[in-house]
Amino acid sequence: LAVCLCPELLSDEHLPLDVRLRALRLLEACDGESVGSYTASSGLPHVRQTIAEFIMKRDEGVPAYAKNIFISSGAQRALMVIVKLLSGGEGRLQTGVLIPHPCPHGLLPLLDEAGVMAVPYRLIEEENWAVDLSELERALTTSRGRCEPRAIYISNPGNPTGRPAHFTARKPNSARYQP
Repeated sequence: LAVCLCPELLSDEHLPLDVRLRALRLLEACDGESVGSYTASSGLPHVRQTIAEFIMKRDEGVPAYAKNIFISSGAQRALMVIVKLLSGGEGRLQTGVLIPHPCPHGLLPLLDEAGVMAVPYRLIEEENWAVDLSELERALTTSRGRCEPRAIYISNPGNPTGRPAHFTARKPNSARYQP
């Protein structure tokens, strides 16, 4: 990033060649060859394409498309944009978002600011904060009539440890949701 912010470093031979070449490719993809230039709201197309290629390589060929990638200045900012896109209605038509309990400390104020109803579902602490599909079903069912659920927020209270959330089915009727 330093090379992109100070392009004079592109000719500095003290920096590794691969660093200089990557910075050059990024600058060439920017309007005006500057990282300070205006870019698409969803992020620089070159960066989004690079991310898509990384995902396909990491996930052994599972398709990933740059057009489906949204880059933001942070998770909270991205979440606010998405929640505001989903929000709408009042009373029984108010948008609802299923959220884990416990949830990230900034999530409830963010949903409140967007005018969205929080619909909590419990995580199973004894099973490394697993998501119980029957609990999701319960939260969804009981929320109907109070709001219109449109999204689910999945998070592990252990974040940012890199441990992904996992799902478990505890009741036979939850088997229909298993991948």
